[in-house]
Amino acid sequence: MTTPRRLTIVALLSLASLAAAAWRAEPATITLDPVHSVALFRIQHLEAGLFWGRFNALEGTVRWTLEPKDAPVFDVTAKVANADTGSEKLDGNLQGPNFFNAKEFPTITFKSKDATAVGDRHWTVRGDLTLHGVTKPVEVDCVATGIGDGPAGKKAGFECTLTIKRSEWGMKWGVEKPAKALGDEVKLVIALEGDVAAPKE
Repeated sequence: MTTPRRLTIVALLSLASLAAAAWRAEPATITLDPVHSVALFRIQHLEAGLFWGRFNALEGTVRWTLEPKDAPVFDVTAKVANADTGSEKLDGNLQGPNFFNAKEFPTITFKSKDATAVGDRHWTVRGDLTLHGVTKPVEVDCVATGIGDGPAGKKAGFECTLTIKRSEWGMKWGVEKPAKALGDEVKLVIALEGDVAAPKE
């Protein structure tokens, strides 16, 4: 093989390798599946038990390259009307003016801004949480729980946890009056699963 021909082949292989790397670096859009995406919340009741509830049918997208160290970008929405405690009476109370006030503030959103890798598929994600009409920065511990194949194509999943003080978002019922009826600290566990769309060429 002549030298010019060998150089041409090497150059073509290098270009192909660079193109493949560039494609891998482009994030895919993961559209959340509301059937398999939920946010659990936990709060102390009357300084006694730890009470759990949930927001069903989360919506939104995650942008991610699927590479272990590359951070995903989250844009997630929960509808207050989807609050579920197992009690219709309590659900209605949560959606009322003492708590989430669904009429005035129908959604809760989280939009990430940046992230720091903790390990492979594990990040500290920073972003804005909008709740009860108030937007504040939060840090969220997020892991990618897996990438798999479903009947309609590739899927990816995440689990994210954070703890907030609801009074900082203006939800003070039970913290001040009546005092200690409900805890101020709320733990959130968010499970996300979505359909992966490959980046457009």
